Amino acid sequence: MAAKPPTVSVLFVCLGNHCRSPSAHAVANALARANGSTRSAGAIQFDSAGTSRAHVGEAPHPLAIAEGALRGYSVDHFGRQIHPDDFARFDLIVAMDRMNVDDLERMRGGVEQRVGQVAAVEPMQVQLLRRWDPYAMPGDEDLPDPWGQPRAAYETMFDVIERTVPSMLDHLAWLQSERPNG
Repeated sequence: MAAKPPTVSVLFVCLGNHCRSPSAHAVANALARANGSTRSAGAIQFDSAGTSRAHVGEAPHPLAIAEGALRGYSVDHFGRQIHPDDFARFDLIVAMDRMNVDDLERMRGGVEQRVGQVAAVEPMQVQLLRRWDPYAMPGDEDLPDPWGQPRAAYETMFDVIERTVPSMLDHLAWLQSERPNG
């Protein structure tokens, strides 16, 4: 009998958990569900959080909700701040920009807390979302924060997320299929 693929857990993180990370969370949930990834033996689980407390307990930004709805996504996550336990709970922590990565690495303190198969084959827990963006160029890996910007900034944000998440889901499927050497 073949071993059951592991569940892979992903936490999307931005500054306030108000625009980018809940939008990426919604797109990833919808695309994974459409691919059957959330119902398979080796499921993929998503959540999102912010590095600040600015929007804890709040619904996402109205423009993120509206643009997501226009594209068929339910952007309905209530804001939360990342917790130290999240570094042990999540296989990957996907940041929206370099500032988020720096904050997360400072919070993590350089200590690897993950256990299991995914940690053995994916050495970097904290990564930028645009790592999987086919249009990202070196030095252009940040997903700009649309907060305080007009609606067009939210459209651009969703364009980037929608073209990036499918490649990320392919990577997650690969992580589920890999077996560490040993």
